[in-house]
Amino acid sequence: MSPVHRTERYHLVCRECPLERLYDAEADADAVRRTHVDETGHRVAVDRIA
Repeated sequence: MSPVHRTERYHLVCRECPLERLYDAEADADAVRRTHVDETGHRVAVDRIA
């Protein structure tokens, strides 16, 4: 049986609108977070999930 390789994923959630997405790369999640904050002023969280 081969080992299961887990990849890290990043969960982006806006606390003020329905924006919610999963990303495979932290840089992608962070770029969307920065853009959304700049455009809307909303509070956005990005958390690493397994």
